[in-house]
Amino acid sequence: MRNEATKDSAKELIALSNPVATYLRFFWAGLVKHGQTGGIVPSQRFLIAKMIAPIPETYRGQVVELGAGNGALTLRLAARCPEARILACEINPTLARDHRCNLARAGFNGRVELFAGSAADLLSEMGQKQKLDFVISGIPLANLGREKALALLDAIRRVLGAGGMYIQFQHSLLDRRKIRTRFPDLRTVPAFLNFPPAVVYYAQR
Repeated sequence: MRNEATKDSAKELIALSNPVATYLRFFWAGLVKHGQTGGIVPSQRFLIAKMIAPIPETYRGQVVELGAGNGALTLRLAARCPEARILACEINPTLARDHRCNLARAGFNGRVELFAGSAADLLSEMGQKQKLDFVISGIPLANLGREKALALLDAIRRVLGAGGMYIQFQHSLLDRRKIRTRFPDLRTVPAFLNFPPAVVYYAQR
């Protein structure tokens, strides 16, 4: 019976790890839940490189990633920083399932965790337990509405330690003013080679 269950799990893993199917599931999630996902394709390597650049390769602390999608950035970050612990958060159940599958294939499960829920819930649970050096986010702030976006920014600010960095990508500059109200020390870098083009915000606590 256990062998049958193992075979079924292996078949499911193979099915989930099909790159074309994974891409199509992301595309579909982006169409159906655009307000939640914010895009119809995963971030490409040019954008990911800019997102993770401030984190030293020798970093040994914990990084929180919000809006982790199917794990494109998570996997690159885990490979770049082999001693870091990563807590990824994804609210969409389909993308969270693909994320788990990608982690299992890459063998990062030991030091990479996935929280399948909202960023607000995760940050609330974290509370004052620890202060982070880095929070990375791909959450589409513009789709949240002003009040929810500011509440999320406040929550991110609370979990960051002094000198901590909040790294956010967006596909426009519309949210720059919102971010600056909570993080006056803000730098904006373009990522034109991504599809669609994006901007990365580096906000210092």
